[in-house]
Amino acid sequence: MSTRDSYVKNAEKEFAEVQAQLAALAKSAKKAVTAAEKEGSRIVTAAQSRHDEALHRFELLKRAGEESWDSVKTSFESAWTDLRHALGSKA
Repeated sequence: MSTRDSYVKNAEKEFAEVQAQLAALAKSAKKAVTAAEKEGSRIVTAAQSRHDEALHRFELLKRAGEESWDSVKTSFESAWTDLRHALGSKA
């Protein structure tokens, strides 16, 4: 086998190895994207739930009478804090 033929054969072998590595990388990247999408969806769903709860507590706060104002306000503030934390805010 000539030097040229040997060189070409070796390059073909290396390309085959690189293609296998690329396929493995693509599979790994696809798994990572799928996992990130699932986690992102979970985070958004949880934040939306906290938003809905805070909104509900706010509606109760707007309608609260004097006798229940402090209790309802405390409940709203707790829900509001949970929402802000779910959104990544420290406030």
